[in-house]
Amino acid sequence: MSKLNKKYIDVANLHIDSLKTGFLPSLGVRFLALLYRCIDEADFATLIVKYRDDQLIGFVSATNGTSSLYKAMIYYPLELFLTLIPVAIDLKKIKKILNIFNHMSGAERAGYPSAELLTMCVHKDFRRQGVAENLYLGLVRYCQSKSISEFVIIVGQSLDANKFYKNQGAKVSGELQVHNGINSNVFIHKV
Repeated sequence: MSKLNKKYIDVANLHIDSLKTGFLPSLGVRFLALLYRCIDEADFATLIVKYRDDQLIGFVSATNGTSSLYKAMIYYPLELFLTLIPVAIDLKKIKKILNIFNHMSGAERAGYPSAELLTMCVHKDFRRQGVAENLYLGLVRYCQSKSISEFVIIVGQSLDANKFYKNQGAKVSGELQVHNGINSNVFIHKV
């Protein structure tokens, strides 16, 4: 396995370990590894990783919203097809994928900044050691370098991450539902 592929698999595994109840982890390591590869390679997105020795201890991903990550995944048709075969027979997962597409292109989402923090995870053994703050600051610097003045963060209302984003200076600007019955806070961070 190349170091490049190892990075995306590491990120996918940390995502799954950190966000067990989320929808994207249910799509599996291969799908997530491909998604993070596309984020890392896209000129409209970023993937910031932090390793200690050879262990991934955290990452943050974001997009400036000028293009679709899912369209970027189409440039890898065989990998995408193979990752989605198990999903094709699960109607609940297909419905959730459609909910995400509707959310991303819907009028409710259009009222917020197009730049978005997509995912941030820190390995459980390295939490409360400043890793998340360091990653978040790296994202803010990325936004500054791209002349992005603000970005949105969508977080399930029941998650502890809400407190973290408030502490970083993000302000709750509203709420929405990406998946039916699950309310999320919409934070906006001014850069």
